[in-house]
Amino acid sequence: MRSVRTTTLAAALLLAVCGASAQTPEEIIAEAREKRVTLDYACSISELSPVRIRGELVLQGDCYYVEGNGMEVYCDGLTRWTVDIRSKEVYVEDAGGVEEVLSYRDSVSGLKLSHIRYSELSDDLSAFTFDTSALDSSWIVTDLRGL
Repeated sequence: MRSVRTTTLAAALLLAVCGASAQTPEEIIAEAREKRVTLDYACSISELSPVRIRGELVLQGDCYYVEGNGMEVYCDGLTRWTVDIRSKEVYVEDAGGVEEVLSYRDSVSGLKLSHIRYSELSDDLSAFTFDTSALDSSWIVTDLRGL
């Protein structure tokens, strides 16, 4: 269930970027290599049972940060951290970059975008990395890399 939630949330947010214009997902990904894109989104996901989510997405190159409905997903292009704030759980997984979430686009409906902002690329990629060492013992960290 966690893997589906993580990937679906990331997919919904990437699709939010793709829905911002008539461009194809591949064109949006190419544009994000030259700019940092930040936007607010709201949509429904019908993967298992319909769920309405809303939040913010930041995308730059293969890196992304997604926030919505108590979940945060950080991806630096190589590693993905899925943080479930309510459950105090973090899943650390290998990531395949932004392209890995494109296969879930059919499960997103009712997409609404707002506050779309484009800015210059930043050398500071710390917004796309989650530091698990700062968590106390009440958190569960599951490292699934290399499995």
